[in-house]
Amino acid sequence: MDKLTPRQRVAIALNHQEPDRVPIDIGSTACSFTNDLFQRMKAHLGITSRDIVMRPDESAAFYNDDLLEALGVDFRHLFLMPSDSHDFGVDAEGCMVSEWGLKKKKVDGLSIIVNKPLENATLDDIDRYPWPDPFDPSRVRGLRQRGQYLYEHTEYALAARAVSHGFFELAWELRGMDNFLVDMMVDKEFATKLLDKTLEIQMQFYEVLLRNVGPYLQIVETADDYGTQNGPMMSPNLFREMIKPRRKKLNDLIRSLAPQAKIFHHTCGSVYLLIDDLIKTGVDILNPVQPLAKDMDSFRLKKEFGSRLCFHGGVDEQRALPGSKAELAREIKIRLAAFAQGGGYIMAPTSNFQADTSIENILFYLETIKEYGLYPIRVVE
Repeated sequence: MDKLTPRQRVAIALNHQEPDRVPIDIGSTACSFTNDLFQRMKAHLGITSRDIVMRPDESAAFYNDDLLEALGVDFRHLFLMPSDSHDFGVDAEGCMVSEWGLKKKKVDGLSIIVNKPLENATLDDIDRYPWPDPFDPSRVRGLRQRGQYLYEHTEYALAARAVSHGFFELAWELRGMDNFLVDMMVDKEFATKLLDKTLEIQMQFYEVLLRNVGPYLQIVETADDYGTQNGPMMSPNLFREMIKPRRKKLNDLIRSLAPQAKIFHHTCGSVYLLIDDLIKTGVDILNPVQPLAKDMDSFRLKKEFGSRLCFHGGVDEQRALPGSKAELAREIKIRLAAFAQGGGYIMAPTSNFQADTSIENILFYLETIKEYGLYPIRVVE
């Protein structure tokens, strides 16, 4: 039987100490379920309560507290909501348009962007673009009340995110990745203006979020992908010039509005070369520490950065989660051995559970964590 409440367990782990067992997170925008799998898991567990739909245009759009309760998760999550004034209807081509003007189509259950609204934009076009309104009052409907209730009447750890993509990710989605990476090298005036605009709006989203629920949180989640499977998307020097100062500006705002909370950052892929810079921007928790990406050896990351950084994620879903139970059990034991010693680890998959992972494997994953994630952590067999 668990000796600590989920909130106590997470607090101890985030303080780089060992709780009774490793905390478990599902439900974050970084580690939920793709839409079809989410509904199948609910049906399997007999859950019929209404979902929170926080990201209608995304591959993982849904959230449900009762599902997390049934799965034994240590966290509950809070989100800004989409604007009531935006039409998320699906057109004749099967596409939905996001609040950022990004046209998305579901392909094999995943939401794929099929346009580049600022592909041929000028500087003036950035000013004229129909940007979303972070201060739309419908975004916070019920948010403060939900946060206060969860904080005062439950014992779960609380995390929250303003669910827009990161400022860099939004910039390249709007411009096209190839175009924007070139802009960062040869048209810095345009790249700077677009990054400053997406950052400005994202900071406003976080201001709205945290003025409503900041005091209740243990973790504030951010995201912006900087890595591929084989290395960063840009050189460390370009990252330090164009991204790092803006990431710090956002994190400074978050710290001012929720000083007790740890700042979580999601960036997929191989980002070893950027980790020290991310820490210097104020990142406290790194997700998803993707183990099959280049230079992302779990033991190395813990040894080099574990005194300054907590880790969230780590469980491979490229091979292990959809694989055999023996492979999955070994994967869990390896990540526990690598990351959990001395605390500073929250166990989660390296992204949302995908359709190729069975419900049986997900339930086995949770059972195995609760068996082998007890402190003191046992060595890998």
